[in-house]
Amino acid sequence: MPSAGRLVRSVRMRGLKIHNRELSDEWVSIEVEGEVDLATVKDLEQAIESAHDDQTGGVVVDLTGSSFMDSTGLKALVMAHRRFSAEGRSFAIAVSGGPVSRLLDLSGVNTTIQTVASIDELTGSG
Repeated sequence: MPSAGRLVRSVRMRGLKIHNRELSDEWVSIEVEGEVDLATVKDLEQAIESAHDDQTGGVVVDLTGSSFMDSTGLKALVMAHRRFSAEGRSFAIAVSGGPVSRLLDLSGVNTTIQTVASIDELTGSG
C-alpha cells in the first residue's frame, strides 16, 4: 500500500517498481515493489543516490512490498547505510516479514541498520 506523502519520482524497470516519496521534512521513503537482485539492484542504488542528493534528511527504504532480495540488494543497503552514517544522516529499512525480513535477520543487518515494520514508526503517523 502506498504511503502518504508527495510522490517525487516513480520508476518501473525490469519488474521492479520504485517510488520516492517525501514523508516529512526529516524523511524520504523509497518504496520498492518486486524482486531486488543482480538484474535490478542498480535501480535501487540509483533511487537511493537520487534521494541522497535531492534532500538532506533521512531515507527509509520500504521493502514491505518486496518479495525477494539477494546479496546484491543487501550490499546496496549496507553501503548506503555507511554513506548516510558517515554524513550524520539517518538511514532505515522498513520490512514486515517474508523472505526479505528473513535475509535481514540471518545476515544480522537488522542489528546494524535501523529496521522498522512500517514507515509510520519513523514519521509518527498511523
